[in-house]
Amino acid sequence: MKKSILLSSTICILISFCSWVDLLAEKLPSPFVILPQPQSVILLNGPGLEPGMLQHLILKGEFNRPVMGDLLSQLTIGELTEKGTLTLVLDKTITSLPSEEGYIMTIYKDRVEVISDGEAGLFYGCQSLEQLLEDARDYNKPVPSCKITDYPVLSYRAVHFDLKHHLDHMNYYYESIDRLARYKINAVVIEFEDKLRYRRQPLVGAPQSISIDEMAALTRYARERHIEITPLVQGLGHATFILKHQEYAGLRELPWNKWAFCPLNEGTYQVLFDMYRDAIDATPGSKYLHIGGDEIGNIGLCPRCKPMADKEGMLSLSLYWLKRVCEFAKENGRIPIFWDDMPLKHGGVYESTWSDELTSALATKAWKEGTSKLDNLLTDFPKNCVYMRWNYSMARQPGNVLALDWYKSHGLKAMVATATNTEGGMLFQEDERDRGMASSGIITIRSFIQLAAEKNITGMLCTAWDDKSPHMENYWRGFIAAAEYSWNPNGRTLEEYDSAWLQREFGISFPDYLNLNNQLRRGSVLWYEALFRQGSQMDEDNNALQSLPQVEHWLPPIEGREKIQFDYTSKLIELPDLNSPGTWSKKYKNLLDRVLIEKNSYKELSGRLTELYDKSRRNRYYWSLSIALYNLQSTIPDLLLALKESDSTDKVHQDAGPDDVKKAMKEFQETWKELEDVYGQTRFISYPANYVPDRYFHLASQREDLTWMIQPEELYFGMINKWLKIH
Repeated sequence: MKKSILLSSTICILISFCSWVDLLAEKLPSPFVILPQPQSVILLNGPGLEPGMLQHLILKGEFNRPVMGDLLSQLTIGELTEKGTLTLVLDKTITSLPSEEGYIMTIYKDRVEVISDGEAGLFYGCQSLEQLLEDARDYNKPVPSCKITDYPVLSYRAVHFDLKHHLDHMNYYYESIDRLARYKINAVVIEFEDKLRYRRQPLVGAPQSISIDEMAALTRYARERHIEITPLVQGLGHATFILKHQEYAGLRELPWNKWAFCPLNEGTYQVLFDMYRDAIDATPGSKYLHIGGDEIGNIGLCPRCKPMADKEGMLSLSLYWLKRVCEFAKENGRIPIFWDDMPLKHGGVYESTWSDELTSALATKAWKEGTSKLDNLLTDFPKNCVYMRWNYSMARQPGNVLALDWYKSHGLKAMVATATNTEGGMLFQEDERDRGMASSGIITIRSFIQLAAEKNITGMLCTAWDDKSPHMENYWRGFIAAAEYSWNPNGRTLEEYDSAWLQREFGISFPDYLNLNNQLRRGSVLWYEALFRQGSQMDEDNNALQSLPQVEHWLPPIEGREKIQFDYTSKLIELPDLNSPGTWSKKYKNLLDRVLIEKNSYKELSGRLTELYDKSRRNRYYWSLSIALYNLQSTIPDLLLALKESDSTDKVHQDAGPDDVKKAMKEFQETWKELEDVYGQTRFISYPANYVPDRYFHLASQREDLTWMIQPEELYFGMINKWLKIH
């Protein structure tokens, strides 16, 4: 004890002596980066901590050694008098930190001390120190002497894993937990759908699903890293993964529609409660149960529900289901989380929460009319429920703000949900900062979290929807941005964030990354659009026709494969008519001009991706994925240029065209195989043969393997093969 007092006193004296001449700094000097941005950094005069200096660990207080990163985990328990010592102090008497997740870290010369009043705070202090030590090692510079005071603004900082259309390998989920903990995310909401092996309703679980014991093990692993796994099992709507089975057909609201349960059928609750119980077993010790409940749309139509809907209204019918499942959650020791759109819709105010076209006056009018409907049924709104106010835009619509105010004024707890990828594209996300918006989600994530902080809302969820099932790596830039701004909403600028993200994730500096990303994105847009007639051709005056209103690379489902072939080949661009050379090239001049731009950019952009792969110290897999996707999308320009050659009036070029078309098709198949191999390193790329398909409008539900990504190419190649036989 005397040695402990002596050590702390010595550090305090040194700091006091040094800091009276020191300046308060908003951030650490280059090249040192902590992500999320700490709340306060005070630089101290004096020598810093040299790379590799720390050797020993001292624990002061009643707690177990926290899980540590690669560098700190090598420290051995030492003595207080030794040099190169990290001391962790659990002090329940600290009053200067507003949260048990906060910490005070002092780095001076050859010593580091981390103090917190909670074990989570000590863990997060170690995560910050690990990042600084990485930089010290990578750049061969001492960590500057400093005092860092840090704590989160939002207490619930969650991200979303949606397993709707794919399943990753278990080791990838374990690695993801470590990665999230590094950035101080403390919750993961896992939307199981059919990827949990339910025991009580075994028909629902897919053949390759995760067992309850496997998920319970992952939950315990996460908790050791101060992350809570919250299960999400969709309830009333989004139920096709359950209701697709004929054995559950009697529970459908409409016999022919697999989307929604009947809320007045007792069998609905028998099935849902069984699945909730299994989800609770799979996440032992967790606090929340996410019950879904969004986008229901088609209840109040069956003979049971219609009388209640007609007499009491759709809001009452929706709240009946909500009350039942919230009572179940309470009885089973969980706090339910609920997507809040349906009560707001039935109250007549939902459009005001997302539409940018509604003025403040119109939003206020809608809420004035809708509030009476909501207030009349206020007693039916469960008090033990968290209402997740989701909005995937800048979230400053007047109605969205009024919704948050309504919850607060009526004693209902709300959290906010934003999205890491508002567009759902494959990897390269457009960033339109000049227009105050971003389809990448970074701007919108920051905006909504800042609003939540202003409204004293303590919980945030960053969703990652699997509608088009991009690779999980597609979401991480947004996940880490959510970690950054939920910890410190007014921290870094967007440009500073990108710089910090590149350094922490890859160990590189790349000032021109945003421009490179947008160049790559331009190629992705061409890939999405190139084979479709709309947006690719010229009118009679040689002007480009209106481009696709939304970037898509999919074919909406129509029952019967033959009908899909018939309907959608007509949506693809036709092939050259060799009896009328030059006509095709003129018609698709706009498309071919874009193709030439991407073709001429290929060498440069491909080289820059390879450079990023070579220079990265960490996570090279991200660049492997980028290269594979870029190579795939770049084969389509080669194909179209070969078709243009076939359309030439020059007989030599016209004769060479078909061989070049075959070559381009072969290159596409080769790059597709490479992409499958890269994807397969972290995820299962096909379903077992006995999987029951779940067909609806999402792109990734169209096939039971990765080929849902290339349906237009498959159809177009079929057209080409017939064309080649004729010509």
